[in-house]
Amino acid sequence: MKSFLKERSYDAVKMFLNQFATAIFGFVLALAAGKAQNPALRNITSAFAVLFYLFLLYTMTWEIGFKDKIPIEKGRKPNRPFTGLWISLLANSLNFILAIFIMIASLADVPFFSKVGGFCASAAVILEGMFTGLLANRVGDVPLNSHWWMFFLITIPSMIVCTVAYFFGTKDIKFTGLFKFQYPNSDREPKQKRDNRDDE
Repeated sequence: MKSFLKERSYDAVKMFLNQFATAIFGFVLALAAGKAQNPALRNITSAFAVLFYLFLLYTMTWEIGFKDKIPIEKGRKPNRPFTGLWISLLANSLNFILAIFIMIASLADVPFFSKVGGFCASAAVILEGMFTGLLANRVGDVPLNSHWWMFFLITIPSMIVCTVAYFFGTKDIKFTGLFKFQYPNSDREPKQKRDNRDDE
């Protein structure tokens, strides 16, 4: 665990910063759509923000997996196919902490936890702002952001995307031409060796 934190903490922090930037973007879009009193626009812009966020996570985690591809194949690094998931869990640590306090505030009738839960809910709305527009939808007469379990549920897409992206990165599986990552110099084959192989 210690070695994982040392090796992957930078990736997790970078992933969290991507989330924060996209959350602000999504939150602003949701506010604008809310002022326009247009639920359809609010849902569309929020869905766009979520998809953009997941796209950023995918490209970032794919590159992490691709960096690990050669070391894994050469035996310099153990093959851990769920690395993307663990990085995502680490990056979502603050989201989970907020969700836990929101859950406690909802389930325990204690004034202190109610105040803490209210603060955490407000923080979560901003920190997970890309979902704000979608969570404003009502099921019956209750908005989705009133359910404590929603704050756990919205972390699942990022974990799935990061798990798949890392695995595909280690296998060099691409869906578009956007992934043109270069091997580090130490992992590239010598030019003469490549030329000889191409002539065969």
